[in-house]
Amino acid sequence: MKKTIICIGRQYGSGGREIGEKLAKRLGIICYDKLIIGQTAKEAGLSAETVENDEEKPIGLCEMVSGNPFADSALLVAAFYSEKQRVFEAESKTIREIAEKGPCVIIGRCASSILRGSEYDVISVFIYADMDDRAERIAARNHIGTKEAIRKAEKVDRLRKRYFDFYSDTPWGEPKSYDLMISSGRYGIDGTVDVIAKAVADKM
Repeated sequence: MKKTIICIGRQYGSGGREIGEKLAKRLGIICYDKLIIGQTAKEAGLSAETVENDEEKPIGLCEMVSGNPFADSALLVAAFYSEKQRVFEAESKTIREIAEKGPCVIIGRCASSILRGSEYDVISVFIYADMDDRAERIAARNHIGTKEAIRKAEKVDRLRKRYFDFYSDTPWGEPKSYDLMISSGRYGIDGTVDVIAKAVADKM
């Protein structure tokens, strides 16, 4: 298998992480998600928790200055962006190092954008599903009601979009940003893995 890097973006609750893990197992390659976090945290000099939550933090200053009208906004900007930038730069370095090691699946973290234009054969995939399917999965996983699951899905998707759109030159969840978009609600988890695996095989 040549150095093919499969980057998976996903709506929250679409099963993207499970799909990525199953796809990697099917192809006999490594899936990177949580594994990225520890290494990135070390590079950035931050806690693993800070890095893990960074993708789903809002990019903005409203929350930081709303309670203090006398705050030095320039200092706040510098502090806020320096931390986020440290995380992103460390993540980018880690993702490039991972890609250098060989074929793999990378979930989230703007990997498709970071590796765009590289020497690797990058296949970018976006997993989505109807809200009913996603809410059912989120509710079961988090032991919450359907309404709360929907609110959680909408919030996380909104924050993921802001993160991706800020660091990428193409929009999150839009066809021009991906080579393949597929509904896990339509095909199911295993069926989605089948479709992606076939797409990878056809490119080789």
